[in-house]
Amino acid sequence: MSFFTFINYKKNKYHFKTAFYILFTVLLISACKKHPYKPKDEPINDTVHATFAGDQACIECHKTEHEAWDGSHHEQAMKVADSITILGDFNTTVFEHKGVNNTFFKKGQDFYVNTTDKNGNYQDYKIEYTFGVTPLQQYIVKFPNGEYQCLITAWDTEKNKWFHLQPNLDLAHDEWINWTGGAMRWNTACADCHSTNLEKNFDSKTQTFNTTFSHINVSCEACHGPASDHVSFYKHGKEGSKPQKLYLDTSVSQSGVVEKCARCHSRRSQITTKFDYTGHFLDHYNPALLIDPMYEADGQIKDEVYVYGSFMQSKMYQNNVACTDCHDAHSMQLKQTGNNLCMSCHEPKYNDEAHHFHKMGTEGAQCINCHMTGKTYMGNDFRRDHSFRVPRPDQSVKYGTPNACNGCHTNKTPQWASNFINTKYGTKRPDHFSNYLLEGNHGKHEALYALVSQGKFPEIARATALFQYSNNPLSPKEINGIRQFLKDSSILVRHEAVRSFEKIRDQNYHGDIEPLLRDSIRLVRISAVKYFNSIGADMSSNTDFAKAEKEFLEELDMNADFASGQHQIAVYHELKGHTDLAIKAYKRSLDIDNRYNVSRMNLALLLYRQGQIEEAKKLYLKVIALEPEYSNSYYMLGLLYNEIGDAKNALKYLGEACDKEPANIRAFYNYALKLQAEKLNQKSIDILKKALGIFPNNENLLYVKLIGEINLKKTLEARNTCSRLIKIAPNNTNYRQILETLK
Repeated sequence: MSFFTFINYKKNKYHFKTAFYILFTVLLISACKKHPYKPKDEPINDTVHATFAGDQACIECHKTEHEAWDGSHHEQAMKVADSITILGDFNTTVFEHKGVNNTFFKKGQDFYVNTTDKNGNYQDYKIEYTFGVTPLQQYIVKFPNGEYQCLITAWDTEKNKWFHLQPNLDLAHDEWINWTGGAMRWNTACADCHSTNLEKNFDSKTQTFNTTFSHINVSCEACHGPASDHVSFYKHGKEGSKPQKLYLDTSVSQSGVVEKCARCHSRRSQITTKFDYTGHFLDHYNPALLIDPMYEADGQIKDEVYVYGSFMQSKMYQNNVACTDCHDAHSMQLKQTGNNLCMSCHEPKYNDEAHHFHKMGTEGAQCINCHMTGKTYMGNDFRRDHSFRVPRPDQSVKYGTPNACNGCHTNKTPQWASNFINTKYGTKRPDHFSNYLLEGNHGKHEALYALVSQGKFPEIARATALFQYSNNPLSPKEINGIRQFLKDSSILVRHEAVRSFEKIRDQNYHGDIEPLLRDSIRLVRISAVKYFNSIGADMSSNTDFAKAEKEFLEELDMNADFASGQHQIAVYHELKGHTDLAIKAYKRSLDIDNRYNVSRMNLALLLYRQGQIEEAKKLYLKVIALEPEYSNSYYMLGLLYNEIGDAKNALKYLGEACDKEPANIRAFYNYALKLQAEKLNQKSIDILKKALGIFPNNENLLYVKLIGEINLKKTLEARNTCSRLIKIAPNNTNYRQILETLK
């Protein structure tokens, strides 16, 4: 497996979508060798008081576990570069990629690379560390200000050759995704999960790093927690006392094991300055939901998401299966090979041609090829989807999602695969959350509410549904319907419920959300702070808010070395009315990543509000130049021109927004209104028909269509549209009055 967290960046895509979430390794579990003692009911030491003792301190009692770990991916996660650890060819070897020559060579006992810096000038860089071992190995060099950068050229340990991690991208020398940028910075992107007891120590004022770790690789205590008290007890413990309870030991539940593995095996952002081996996973991290571009519309993996988000969707997880049921905790190897691993839990009938309809012993007969499809990341690292889902070619036919059948049968159509499944298994499918997600992602937002309302479904799917649901225009009744989820047993659902009200910015729910400032989980407390900031509430006398806001400010500080982090700082200052600080942070975000267009969009709107019209135009046009297929920049520019009375350009850019992705319902709505204002009613109706093809039965779109039809005196069409509106909103007396008038 690969050990460097790398965003599957796509040129000319909206950069904020690929906001950084990192993750790497499977955590360890071991049982401690117990020396004889007489237990008494005495307090157990808290791990926070312990220090890191090192893996050598574990060997005496845990020799077998240590031997399994030695040589594993964890043990080789990071090493000092030398003749033993380096696997690549440094015999003055040149690797050329798109006009850039990378020369790998030695000086005495040291290893070097000659390549271009952020200005395109060639320089020699000494290799300080190796990163990972197979199927690829990366190399780290030291930069000023405490930065360490990973080369974007890596060594393929299976084919024994150099290769580029992003071969299909034309990268500028100073681009964030290139090797000199933030995406390849070890301190920012990789270190937290490749070393033990990592502290990033970024100083946002001086823009410097002082990153430290206790042990260079993923050692025993990276998973079990600081063990000095534990070691001391077994060497010097008094009779009658109890040993320190480790962060991860044999008493941890199956779901607890998954939670602890998630720290490094999830696409997530960090909300504390240091992971201190206390509390819940969600006290320290905010995991990505099942949204584009990380996941397919049905929840299958798309970008590099590191297992947790997919495993949380699975029936395995719902039935208390943990990582260590399949993987050895210390070697990380599978406990059995092939279908034998699956059959250790599943009935033998599933390992039969009558079930999978493939000849025994072939690739098609392997359980994982139907239920654990995968993707290749970082050039040569194939990773499997851990949602363990049943192939659904019927969803491929309807929605265009991938399916396992056509992953192998590439010469066949999804319809062929769907027909085959229907013939062999019948036409009925289990009630699966993906049905609701797909319907919701294709305009039926009531399906999203139905998903989040059913506790039987995975909480990550429910939280995703609530996130998507609140992205739609909601009626007062629908907004009120979200209130129940503020008390949901799922942390992720509670978190998304608060975020929903933050997006809506409705002050009427102050009393419902105030108790969540005291929620047991930090992630929820922080989301409550964001809600109150978003509505401009005066919380100066609320001590719970003051405590939770300190946690939020810690999150902002922790992520200040990311463009996305500076963006959040800017949003915070903007909500607090500190416009100058907001502008400074937005500009700092663009300094970190000049293609981070979400900051450029917000900055443009902020400057427009200050009357800097021309500067705002330039920023929107820059986004369009960088991302010509992105709809929202056209939409915002169209609104700007409309505000300043330039009808021609307003129509131009609003119209173009309706032809771009993602489909923007507000662009269609405003464009149709603008067309009607310019007496272009038929064109308005035409564009609304297109919009309703994407967002069927949307009340706002239908109402504007009705007005256009009335303006054109198309009575029959207007009656039909008005009848549809009455079905959607039967209590709307205005629609009934209009229908009577039309009759």
